[in-house]
Amino acid sequence: MLPASLPLSSDGRLSRPAAAAIRAAIALAGGREVCFACTLDEGGVVRSARVVARGDIKSVLALPGFAERGEMLVHNHPSGLLEPSGADLAVASRVYENGVGFGIVDNAATELYVVVEVPRAKATVDVDPDSIDNDLGPHGAIARRLRRYEDRPAQRAMASQIATLFNDGGVGLLEAGTGVGKSMGYLVPALRWAAANGERTIVSTNTINLQEQLVGKDLPFLAGALTDQKVRFALLKGWRNYLCLMRLEQARLGGTALFEAGMADELGQLEAWAERTSDGSIADLPTPPRPEVWDEVAAEPDLCQRMKCPHFDNCFLFKARREAAQADVIVVNHHLLLSDVAVRRAQQNWEDAAVLPAYKRLVVDEGHHLEDAAAAHLGTSVTRRALQRLFSRLDRRGKGLLGALVSRLAEKTDLLSVASLDLVQSRLIPAAHGARDKADLVFDLLQAWVEQQGQPVIRFGPDFARDPVWEAGLGGALTDLLADIELLHESLRLVRERLETDEKRAEQLAPLLGELRAVARRLAAAGDGLGRALQPDKARARKDGEKASREPEESVRWVELRGKEKNVVVTAVPLDLAPILREDLFKRVRTAVITSATLATRAQRRTSRHAVGDPSAMDPESFAFLASRLGITGPEFEPTTAVYPSPFDYARQALLVVPTDAPAPNVDGPAHFLHVVRHLLDTAAASDGGMFALFTSHRDVRQAAAELRARGADRRWPLLVHGEDTRDALLRRFRESGRAVLIGTASFWEGVDVPGDALRALLLAKLPFRVPTDPVTAAQCESIEARGGDSFRDYMLPHAALRLKQGFGRLVRTAHDRGVVVLADPRIVTKGYGRDLLEGLPPARRLAGPWARLRDEVDAFYAARRAAATDEAARDLAEV
Repeated sequence: MLPASLPLSSDGRLSRPAAAAIRAAIALAGGREVCFACTLDEGGVVRSARVVARGDIKSVLALPGFAERGEMLVHNHPSGLLEPSGADLAVASRVYENGVGFGIVDNAATELYVVVEVPRAKATVDVDPDSIDNDLGPHGAIARRLRRYEDRPAQRAMASQIATLFNDGGVGLLEAGTGVGKSMGYLVPALRWAAANGERTIVSTNTINLQEQLVGKDLPFLAGALTDQKVRFALLKGWRNYLCLMRLEQARLGGTALFEAGMADELGQLEAWAERTSDGSIADLPTPPRPEVWDEVAAEPDLCQRMKCPHFDNCFLFKARREAAQADVIVVNHHLLLSDVAVRRAQQNWEDAAVLPAYKRLVVDEGHHLEDAAAAHLGTSVTRRALQRLFSRLDRRGKGLLGALVSRLAEKTDLLSVASLDLVQSRLIPAAHGARDKADLVFDLLQAWVEQQGQPVIRFGPDFARDPVWEAGLGGALTDLLADIELLHESLRLVRERLETDEKRAEQLAPLLGELRAVARRLAAAGDGLGRALQPDKARARKDGEKASREPEESVRWVELRGKEKNVVVTAVPLDLAPILREDLFKRVRTAVITSATLATRAQRRTSRHAVGDPSAMDPESFAFLASRLGITGPEFEPTTAVYPSPFDYARQALLVVPTDAPAPNVDGPAHFLHVVRHLLDTAAASDGGMFALFTSHRDVRQAAAELRARGADRRWPLLVHGEDTRDALLRRFRESGRAVLIGTASFWEGVDVPGDALRALLLAKLPFRVPTDPVTAAQCESIEARGGDSFRDYMLPHAALRLKQGFGRLVRTAHDRGVVVLADPRIVTKGYGRDLLEGLPPARRLAGPWARLRDEVDAFYAARRAAATDEAARDLAEV
């Protein structure tokens, strides 16, 4: 018996067992194309081969994890000619990036043509933390590129620590105060690592503003500064951000059967734009189209033909993905990062590209938002409006996908077309209308039930399964809806199978049938989401004893009415996201850096002997809250933690005042509110506007705006109110005015950057505690209490500490900014927990006492500020 490794092929690359397996599989496929994943021995000889796909070589790219790193993808050319085609070369290039080789074999498995060898694993090359420090130091590459360089020791310390994390692996929780320059602090080591090891880093942010800063300013700057290496970077967006040229073509063919008149005009405008745009994303459109139009032309993963698409070479999405595949740094947002995690969890694919290219190095900026982003993508949310849009795609007053299918079938009078048309009209269209009617009934019943409860948001508890609403019709309506969605699927399958008996006709209608299948899948997913939120036990039972998903079974479930239109939203979110993030994100990467201006929930304990950002300087509990929420605790993780304090002179630049003669908001809300209005008006008078007033609810914003207008404040200063215009428009008007008063909530507490004189006063109306009746907050608190913990101390207080630091951080954005922060909640000095909250804030000069006395201090601060500005202007004039 010959040894298994003895080659049989003429070139010595195929062993007997591998050649026999390849010949047998090709014979079973009738001599057509078969793709194999092959293992190799140390000498590069193929030892084994397993079938991974049958058909065109391109089909293998649709399979997740078809080959492991170190294997070779091999397929046969039935012609016997082993010269690689263009498609072969494209596939070879892609798999090579993921550590897989590529080869071509003849049907007899006597010769193997290796297009690309299996990439040899190479040892990583450490980057020198001292060299990174030098890059950012006074004699480094960054300083040489800047006209006005400012040495930032905290930035250099942070970058050096991140370099160590890249070298050694692990997780870092690194808080970097305003002015540290954290983006440069992580970009420089990431780029140096890429140059040394050819390994990409994913940088995930929460806000568009930070994404734009990274790809529009910081990375282009570094491309010019780091002249000893090539700096490659890319911004990657979700699929639906991009125009699909194939779907645009199909929509045009659908014409009047698919769109109403106005929508058809918008489609024409999109066609003209597609000819001139280089980006192809919706952000590049001067005026976005109606959602109903974009729904028909946006890129969708389950509709994409990938390399089979005739527009593949010009595809906007894949152009962006190709650029990302070659990039050293790929900038994404948290939602795209978590979408990638969700897809990898579903496919159990951890090595190949998914939503994002494969990666082992991750930086999460604005990391305190990661848990909320995970909830959005690892839970389910079904809305009335979204379902209505899906049903409208099927049929919109005779238009839509079903109308287009009827129109296409009616063009022919052959027996197949007539029979198929009859099936569509007798089964498919009634099933779609029936499902829509049942969905309307489900949401009508839920809306009436919520309104009856007298609250806009209702959490589903264990007793909901026995609520009278089920007997009042919800149970039957939900059952009928799920049945009608299943009938829709079945009817579509029958239509497709009938048409497939004529290959040419099936090919003509394939794109349209693909669109219908995609809508049906989305409806099925929505139905499953409704079942998991409304009847989780029955939803699991419907899976024939299997778990409905890999998420923990315990979840938070609720229904709410949103907006003026009272859009009904049903949501289910895993109660504990930490295990998912631990197992399916942080354990899958070699290095993870989580950073933000607010990560620690307690004050940094530093003495003069501690270096800036020295981990030994930290209170060990400072990061415990965030670490536990993100799952980076236990024996698997010992995260590196550090605080890199802001370089700003807060004692000189900022004054924090806390009025103590107002009642606490939880004791006498109306009286507290009137005091807040007085504080606002007095501070605005002292600063002459240039003020943010931040509240914790939209109701308080509306009430404050009404009160200020009643007192004539809008005649004295431009009054900008959150909700009366977009956030970007309000910020633009605020900056341009220089003396406006902006009243805002939630989104203005963070992610807003107004450096300079335009913002010189800040009022925080209340300590930003989470609303205790919020479904997730209530469920988390109950869970903590059930475990014997203190929900206020362990959950509410840490969240408030992070939010308060974010709000405070709006004021001082540069070394030249000066202003007053009025914290109009006396609990921060009257309650025991207030000390920790205060110590967590930047070290501004602090005063507490009756407002009459504090008002004089505020007046004096702005008088001194104006005098200093006058003196500085005089000096500048003298120099001129």
